[in-house]
Amino acid sequence: MEALMLIEELTERNPVLLESFIRPLVELLEGEDEFAKVTSARILATLSEIFTEELKPVAPSLTALLKDPNLGIRRYAAYALANLAEEEPALAEEGTAILLDYLTSGSDIEKANAACGLALLAKGNVALVKDSVQVFKDALQEDNEVVQTNSAYILGLIGNQEPELVKDMIPRLIELLNSSPGVEENAAYALAQIGVREPELIAPAVPRLMEMMKDAREDVRASSACALGATCNPEVIKCLGDLMEDPAVVNVYFPEARVFRAATVSDLVKETQKKTKKK
Repeated sequence: MEALMLIEELTERNPVLLESFIRPLVELLEGEDEFAKVTSARILATLSEIFTEELKPVAPSLTALLKDPNLGIRRYAAYALANLAEEEPALAEEGTAILLDYLTSGSDIEKANAACGLALLAKGNVALVKDSVQVFKDALQEDNEVVQTNSAYILGLIGNQEPELVKDMIPRLIELLNSSPGVEENAAYALAQIGVREPELIAPAVPRLMEMMKDAREDVRASSACALGATCNPEVIKCLGDLMEDPAVVNVYFPEARVFRAATVSDLVKETQKKTKKK
């Protein structure tokens, strides 16, 4: 166990040194020691950000972990598979099917865990979930907030590529703008992603989004500003001036680069205004 803890510490300091440990870590995943499995899965999830090619052969082992009784292990496995599938989605197709099954027929906690895992996979490569858009539309109607939050996020990613697939869910997304903080933020984020492609589709959300610009929570202000910017409505864009000096730092997902980046709310507003002028 001490060896695993040392390896994990090295992972945080300099993961490049750990390529030779990949195979032994995978072997630990197949053992019975719960601590060893959880720690190995966590380390491999981190290493998957760097050693994508080296980990591709162990995709079947990671896929099997999506059925592990330990939900934490499932999340780590989904994270690793998402990194592997960015350029090769076939590696995560079986895993996606497993998580979709949990989302539709699992217990409440399994549904929540599966929704989180599917959001990771969708962020890695939205093609993995696009054909299952109806599953996420149905999930958006559930009372489970974790399921709602992640389903909204996924529908936003799909809508950023093909707005027609999700436009019927815009009324529901607008309804969720009056929900719990996490759901509100992701509903606004989804509307922003859809609006980038089809601004007129999200016009009905403007009144509530303008209210959200005054929210005390940084992420809510940021997501509402992005969504308002996506409307490309000059009158609405003028209202973003209230956030021009907002110094709050948030993490924003950029679909084109498939990465999260830190940005201030002020920076997001300025970028939004630039894009609007170009259009």
